[in-house]
Amino acid sequence: MFIDETGDTGLPSQLSASEYFMINILVSDTSGLNRIEKHFSRYRYFRNADKELKRYRSGIDSQNLLNELFLHVSNTKGVMSFSFCLDKKSYIGPYLNSISKSEEDYNATRFRNFILRIALEKIFEFVPVIKIEDGKFRSIEIVLDRYLENHEDDNNLKKYLNENYKLPIIQFINQVDSLYCTPLQVVDVLGYIIKSKMRDGLNIKTDNFIKIFKIDNPDKMIEIK
Repeated sequence: MFIDETGDTGLPSQLSASEYFMINILVSDTSGLNRIEKHFSRYRYFRNADKELKRYRSGIDSQNLLNELFLHVSNTKGVMSFSFCLDKKSYIGPYLNSISKSEEDYNATRFRNFILRIALEKIFEFVPVIKIEDGKFRSIEIVLDRYLENHEDDNNLKKYLNENYKLPIIQFINQVDSLYCTPLQVVDVLGYIIKSKMRDGLNIKTDNFIKIFKIDNPDKMIEIK
């Protein structure tokens, strides 16, 4: 699972903070990753694009070209994409308050981890956890675009996820620079497309290659078509 975020974890009352927060996730097995690499390498080559496709992110025509690319990727067996979006001013879940003095008071790290946890819970409603042999499950690995600040944060996130009975065991959590990781570049571009749809109002058809959930109320996720 390759995970990137769009927006930031700042308080909604802060002028410098984003109004929204999104977690975007690409799920793939090994064979799917090989095909993703092939599709994106061809796209970059024939369009003389940079690694992160930044020149192709603006304008509806560019959006449609990217959509076509992601449609090819989504038709690849073993690949699924998800986005979880919230409007901070409408959000009624924990860890994004600034006044209360409780365990659910503002905490950027807990907020991010909580959103990631409920996102993964939803994903595993769609992604089968496959047993391979001797009652063991297929290995599950999370790859993050670097945002955990230290080794303790890394351990805390792994412990937090693996103590949740709704989730399978996450064997590995790794952080890499997206510049050197094509699947994370894919997730980054996905985030831009979803932001353009959800925040900027561009009429982009995305339900054929990604599942989008609005999570202003974490207890009542709403799928956006």
